[in-house]
Amino acid sequence: MLKVSYPLFLYSIAQAFKSNINYIRVFNKTNKKTMNILSPRKFRFILLLLICLVSCNDNNNDQGYDKASNYLNSITAEYHLTKAELISEIVESFPAIKPLSFLLEIYAKDIEVVHVIYNTTGVDGKPTVASGVITFPSGITEYDCLTSLQHGTIDMEEAPSSVPFHIEMIPVIRGKVIVMADYLGYGVSQTIDRQHPYCHSKLTGTACADLIEAAREYFREKEIKEVSDNIELIGYSQGGSATISTLLELDQRNESTRVKSVLAGGGSYDLYNTALYFLRDEFSAYPRMGYVPYLLRGMIYGEQLPIAEHSLFLSDIYNSKLAVMFSTRPLSEWHQQLGRNVSEILHPDFLDSPHFNGNSDIISVMDAIKKNSLIDINLPDVPIQLFHAPEDNFVPYSNSATAHKVWKNTTLTDLTATDHVTGYIEFIMRYMGLWPEARNYMNM
Repeated sequence: MLKVSYPLFLYSIAQAFKSNINYIRVFNKTNKKTMNILSPRKFRFILLLLICLVSCNDNNNDQGYDKASNYLNSITAEYHLTKAELISEIVESFPAIKPLSFLLEIYAKDIEVVHVIYNTTGVDGKPTVASGVITFPSGITEYDCLTSLQHGTIDMEEAPSSVPFHIEMIPVIRGKVIVMADYLGYGVSQTIDRQHPYCHSKLTGTACADLIEAAREYFREKEIKEVSDNIELIGYSQGGSATISTLLELDQRNESTRVKSVLAGGGSYDLYNTALYFLRDEFSAYPRMGYVPYLLRGMIYGEQLPIAEHSLFLSDIYNSKLAVMFSTRPLSEWHQQLGRNVSEILHPDFLDSPHFNGNSDIISVMDAIKKNSLIDINLPDVPIQLFHAPEDNFVPYSNSATAHKVWKNTTLTDLTATDHVTGYIEFIMRYMGLWPEARNYMNM
């Protein structure tokens, strides 16, 4: 590569515009010789083009994205996991995968894990910090693709940067270089009242896209060469919809051409109709009822709606139980405490869909859910692989079936799993190319 003495280069440009010389002189540091390049006429033309390009680029950056910004704020932890330690962490954190320990023995390797704090945008539109994790095989000197892996819905205590190794980063055993955002409200951005903009498309996509850039800065600092700026997006459950939100954000930044593959499994893409499904009066058998208030609180927080949270719930149960539980206890306890009948906790106007008995607070929240639904969006022309188990007991299969119909350039693979959790195992094993070996040991 030509190494130019930049002060001499700028000085020569100025001289070229003031004279009739036919070249600009630059100094090549490599061979210590002066070179003649570019006539003033051509240079003026190219400079004009560059100015136009910069102006156009500035106009396209109305989302606040600045590629020249510093995203990496600080490194809070860097540590090495041996193959044995990695296998132990995987099995202990996700016992359901224990039958596949033999595959871990074959493919696992030593890895590096890095916890970072990075700069992003908060719910109020102002700069803030968030946390996330970077992991990669030990000893690499270069990489040609970053895999942005969006995690599913978890307790705040299980944020990827709060544990030694997050199970959903398991593709690192196949040589992947992975980044995983905690999401706003998790890790360093956790609020005192445990707020999280759950399923908020813009905030989720921004947090994940910003971590990708922070990871690239980290690798530059460590002198690990970026051979290509390719990106791969993958996620399951909440991570499935977060993956699509990240693709949207990258497209708004004119960066979607970097995305080489998208794999989304078991996600709530049709968020509005999924919410209506769980608000049916006759529906009383959902095993994870905590997701309903988690979504409602997430929309109020993410959209900064001027709504009093208590107005969405039955006043007696909110005052006696929900208010304290929402602000102090992990989501897994919400599931245990709320039972299976949504009508026992929500304001009855929720059950009068689609008009909600004219309740303005409920209408505002449902409008926010509709706004953050991903079904009717315009996606970039990037291949999207959808995966979903028709028997999924957490996220209705209709989400992926509808997405496959309305989104361009998609494929839909029906998972053979009989529930949402084992659907994740099948999804991730298919992604890693290990499903043929794994399926005989999972009783699926």
